[in-house]
Amino acid sequence: MSMHTVKRALNDTQYDSGHAHLLMRLRDLVTRNHPLPCMSLRARNAYVLSAVRFDTGLLAIPLEGMKRARVSGRDVEARVGSVFLVPSPCSLDVENIPDPVRGSYISVAIALEPHVISAAQQLLRTSISDVKQDATALQIDDCVADLTTWLDCLESGDRPRACLAIVGIVLRLYSQGHHGLMYSAPPTLGARIRAMIAESPAREWSSAEIEAHLGMSGATLRRHLAAENMSLRDIIAEARLSHALKLLTTTRLSVKTVAQRVGYASASAFSRRFSERFGVDPSEVNTG
Repeated sequence: MSMHTVKRALNDTQYDSGHAHLLMRLRDLVTRNHPLPCMSLRARNAYVLSAVRFDTGLLAIPLEGMKRARVSGRDVEARVGSVFLVPSPCSLDVENIPDPVRGSYISVAIALEPHVISAAQQLLRTSISDVKQDATALQIDDCVADLTTWLDCLESGDRPRACLAIVGIVLRLYSQGHHGLMYSAPPTLGARIRAMIAESPAREWSSAEIEAHLGMSGATLRRHLAAENMSLRDIIAEARLSHALKLLTTTRLSVKTVAQRVGYASASAFSRRFSERFGVDPSEVNTG
């Protein structure tokens, strides 16, 4: 898509001039054919994903269509010109709704990784209490300056300063009352194992390998997982299906290819498990 086409599409949606240029640049970013330091999510169909797990905080910026999430019994909607903020790890029912005219949903999602939160905490130099807050929608105007700096740094190849710009966003949002961003509870054992599995989801993971990696005996591992009401088998399946969801929404890979990449020899078995986990068939989520 040319920049002229993007600009015309953005003008059609009556964007506020204060952030129109930023949104155009973000659209240009996600249409490039090279790896991004963020996720570009796409959808062609409206669907609801049940209990999507967020192991870190997240900023999602809709560029086309709308994101809706069920948060504490109410709907939170993020449209073009706003930001969907997940301040800390949680599980949410999420709906990505395509634009009714263009027939697609597109967003940029930036994970708020632990090292970003740690840097923000060190710069804040004040007492921080661990307060969890719900996901919410914000106007993008609150983040325009820092997101522009982030894009400038990405385009110049300066990844460290791009990371620092995300730290700046966290600090700005914290100053506006979003203290849940600084929620610093250590990752659960389940989260640590999911991150490990996500590095190589097609691998035939054994309990012995995971125990060795974590430095735990089998009995200790099982005891800790039981305290989190989880089993190792469930965590491995969760990690694989969550990675599959990421591939389905951020790439154009086929369902069959995604199934293979997360360790399923049978596409039908994968589709069945995916539907049981997220409440929607992977063909509905697939952007390929």
